[in-house]
Amino acid sequence: MAQINLERAQRPTRTQQDMGATSSGQMFRRRMPASARRQIFLRRFVLAPAREALVNETRTEIDDVEAMTTDVKALVKEMGADVVGIAAYDSRLLFTDAPERDHRFVIVFGMSMKYDCLIDVGPRSQGEVHRVYYTLDDMAVRLAQQIGSYGYSACAQPNMGDIPLPAYGYLAGLGELGKHGSLISPELGSSFRLVAVSTDLPLTIDGPKDHGIEDVCASCNICTRFCPGDAIKPEKKEANGVLRWHVDAPACLPWFYKMYGCKICLMVCPLNARGRLKAEFQKVAADIRQVKDAKGMVRLIEQRTGEEYTNLDGDGGDGDGEVSSTDR
Repeated sequence: MAQINLERAQRPTRTQQDMGATSSGQMFRRRMPASARRQIFLRRFVLAPAREALVNETRTEIDDVEAMTTDVKALVKEMGADVVGIAAYDSRLLFTDAPERDHRFVIVFGMSMKYDCLIDVGPRSQGEVHRVYYTLDDMAVRLAQQIGSYGYSACAQPNMGDIPLPAYGYLAGLGELGKHGSLISPELGSSFRLVAVSTDLPLTIDGPKDHGIEDVCASCNICTRFCPGDAIKPEKKEANGVLRWHVDAPACLPWFYKMYGCKICLMVCPLNARGRLKAEFQKVAADIRQVKDAKGMVRLIEQRTGEEYTNLDGDGGDGDGEVSSTDR
């Protein structure tokens, strides 16, 4: 694994997005499943205001940091997370519009998406994304409030929070950044979502781990070949002072809007076959062999869903609040 060098890292600028600003964004909103709308409402107006923990004035002193770390991870798993790790809080890895907190650690955890929903590339897929995001946000708020009860500061960090979640997932040892710009987990492949809690509760840092994913991505071009917007580039690029795989967001967004959030790059990632999704990935592997490229995949999805994506209005504009540098 070529460890990501953060010596020259600069705070990233958040991609502010307005679905009403473009016709494709308006279309994306109109076609959003009712369940996703409800979950977005609850995340924004119920969970987001509770991000900051209420801190008990009487602090519980932590004598055994290792034991506390084990307990926190166990609690997160009990809540329903599939993976969890601890990263160091780094002020260079905050969005430019985010406040700098007096925190030392970031607890990052992820939850798998149902792969059969992911490969649907339609309303079911979009609904599954928001189900997982809502569940994760709820877990993060509960964990932050639990930490606050010990007398320590904590803040839930959802998808549109203070920090780029894939970067912290990498720093917490949960996986490595893939060529498609998202984190790839050795257990969950590309079919999962992340959330985090930043805190000053004393914890033990896991740090980045070599899962062998970087080497696979360097020699693999499947997500590049199957991206309908040609947004995934084969070479790394320096962004915010960090050399990493990079996704061209303006090229990605029109297809994101057309295809209910798309996710073809996550669907076709062969590293899905390494962990729990090995059996489920076989169907997608057969599709990859059959259709050969992005145009063929879009045609196959159109045939299966009865929807047309190729000729839909595809102006990208500034985008939508759920695809951003947070995910990329």
